[in-house]
Amino acid sequence: MRETHQQKLIQARLDKKSCQPDFARPLTIEARKYAVKELARRSGVSREFFNAWQIDVASDHTVVTIVPDGNKKIYFQHIAAEKLHDLSKAKLPVGEALWPHGVRNALFEQNFVIPFVETDYERVRPLFEVREDGSFLCKHDLLLSLLFTLCRVEETLSDVRDEHSRFPASASLAIKYGFLERPIVDELGVAFEHVIRALLPAWRPERRMLRMKLTHDIDDIGIPFRLRSAAAHTLKRGKPRASLRDIASTFSNSDPAELAQVRILADISHARGFQSAFFWKGSHRTARDSGYDIFDPKVQRTIAYIKEREFEVGVHPGYDTFESLTALSAEIDRLRAALAVKKIGGRQHYLRWSPQTWHDWETCELFYDSSVGFADYFGFRAGTAIPYRPWSFSQNRELNLIEIPLIVMDCTPVKYVRLPKIEALHRIGLCIKRTALVGGVFTLLWHNNPLLEPEYDGWYESILDLLPSVQDYSLPDSVQSLW
Repeated sequence: MRETHQQKLIQARLDKKSCQPDFARPLTIEARKYAVKELARRSGVSREFFNAWQIDVASDHTVVTIVPDGNKKIYFQHIAAEKLHDLSKAKLPVGEALWPHGVRNALFEQNFVIPFVETDYERVRPLFEVREDGSFLCKHDLLLSLLFTLCRVEETLSDVRDEHSRFPASASLAIKYGFLERPIVDELGVAFEHVIRALLPAWRPERRMLRMKLTHDIDDIGIPFRLRSAAAHTLKRGKPRASLRDIASTFSNSDPAELAQVRILADISHARGFQSAFFWKGSHRTARDSGYDIFDPKVQRTIAYIKEREFEVGVHPGYDTFESLTALSAEIDRLRAALAVKKIGGRQHYLRWSPQTWHDWETCELFYDSSVGFADYFGFRAGTAIPYRPWSFSQNRELNLIEIPLIVMDCTPVKYVRLPKIEALHRIGLCIKRTALVGGVFTLLWHNNPLLEPEYDGWYESILDLLPSVQDYSLPDSVQSLW
């Protein structure tokens, strides 16, 4: 039986609430320890070193003891109960703090940004202050800020949605306060590193390096054949050969133009030494889904071509799988059978994502998601470029799923923001540099169709040229082994 519109709204409200913290109670001990762990990961701390730490959570502060003797401690104050109540009413402040002395980098000249935390802008304090006993104190609730930012709590508190039921960047704190193009959570890790080094001068963080996740959502492949789409290659795109290829493919074993672009993307990656991930659809035809058959021999032949080059294949669930676990599960089962791989990740179609999506993907036993990026602006939606396991407020645990945040989608600078190419490349280049400084993963989405669009001519190669010698991001052996 089809769900009524009212039933969908009720379920959406329930799902939304399950992804919110309980504002009537303090954050749990487990949630604060998770936040400390995510801060430590971003500071270059190894798993072994972190496991030796002692973390004590009291009612008004958390103290981290990094070695058992002396005053090698770091204190984090907690937000007051009345301020936590204000947050539940969507009163969301954004504070600032100063960098530690001695940090010299042009990209780190701006103050720290601390969402969900109030500060006195007339007297901005350092993020960490040295106490009389030599320990360090953070007077901001940094752990809450980090946790809420990674888990996109602000989106659960807002009713603003676009025509695709997405929370838009234009409604975000990041756009309002101008920090979307900064990995603000990862920057906190750099500051935390300096605190640890001040306490333990002999300690050295793990090396930070830029990595890349090059991904391709395969939305349309020219199958089934549609005369209007084929004609558009000539009339709109000025590519009559593509039109002829589409027509010829209906009478032969050749591939239509869009499907042929998948191999071209694979060849570009192979020539540049990149490892691409190709996300495939298994949805039925709708107003937003092309409805190609993932089992079609031509599609299967292309998938085999990709897998022979040891590229990744993954899933791109259809438009109507958003906040519908039943539809998502059925489509994932179909895609698993067609792709024949065990470790599967991917991305939601149209970037239709909410925090509930993480729960749905975990239920479907998917390995990772890479939907957490905005369509209408590029940048760091969750304040991070470092893959992480999201926190479940309703279940008080880490999810068995990895999030690999999306930084840039092809159509964002071209069609949404409509930036001049020179300005767009400059700003994307800054995002890459900031990702490198924090040791993150620059995740790029490039569809197969733009290779046929005149307005995208040269864009893909120009962005790849900003990444001349970057290491590909390698998935961990298991979700639990992520560090």
